[in-house]
Amino acid sequence: MQVNVRHKGSITILDIEGKVIGIDALALKEIIDQQMVIADSEAGNGGKLNLILNLERVQMMDSSGLGTLIASYTAIQRNDGRVVLLKLGGNVRSLIVMAKLMTIFDCYDTEAEAIGHFL
Repeated sequence: MQVNVRHKGSITILDIEGKVIGIDALALKEIIDQQMVIADSEAGNGGKLNLILNLERVQMMDSSGLGTLIASYTAIQRNDGRVVLLKLGGNVRSLIVMAKLMTIFDCYDTEAEAIGHFL
């Protein structure tokens, strides 16, 4: 799994590629936790992390990856931040639908729509 971190203003975008399974899910959680610490240290953002998870190039996700999404969502929400999912592929979308999480996560097909969620 590879993760590219980029920023658009006060929004953090994680472009995730590969498989989010097992140990890679833990690595993703650590990256998200680091972004929460960075957001907390930036005075202009009020400690809130506004996060877009671009899942377009995620080939596979298992229950540990799903657990990472849920744990990160909960932690970020607790700190008044928000998480949205971008470009869900077939396998990831199926997993999120089966887990009945489509009502929890805001999902977008384009980056512009996802960014608009925060404006």
